[in-house]
Amino acid sequence: MKEEKSNKTKLVIFRLTPKEYANLEAKRSRTTCRKLSEFLRLLIFNRPVTVIERNGSQDQMIGELSELREELNRLGNNFNQATKRLNAVNQISEFRNWIASYETEKAFLFSILDKIKLQTDKLADRWLQ
Repeated sequence: MKEEKSNKTKLVIFRLTPKEYANLEAKRSRTTCRKLSEFLRLLIFNRPVTVIERNGSQDQMIGELSELREELNRLGNNFNQATKRLNAVNQISEFRNWIASYETEKAFLFSILDKIKLQTDKLADRWLQ
């Protein structure tokens, strides 16, 4: 048999001071509940509430990794812009030789940057779960 979906039609309203509300919201923010109503339902009906424990040093590390990722993206963009400009002036023979060696160095650098970016993405994804 098909289970009936119960509509939530009853409204419960009560007032809190700003300090009480801030305290309640702070407690909710440390859980997996996205909405305050969900958090309150779990509490009222004595259901388990999943609490997320955050490590301050890991939060700082994630912030630094995010900055590193942004900087790596900027470096890659600057590198590509420089490459385009150099290819525009490759008619000079000295530049042609330099560009050839530059391309091999570029490939190596980009492979290292991709590895770093992959690892920072993995760390960020693991932490944000």
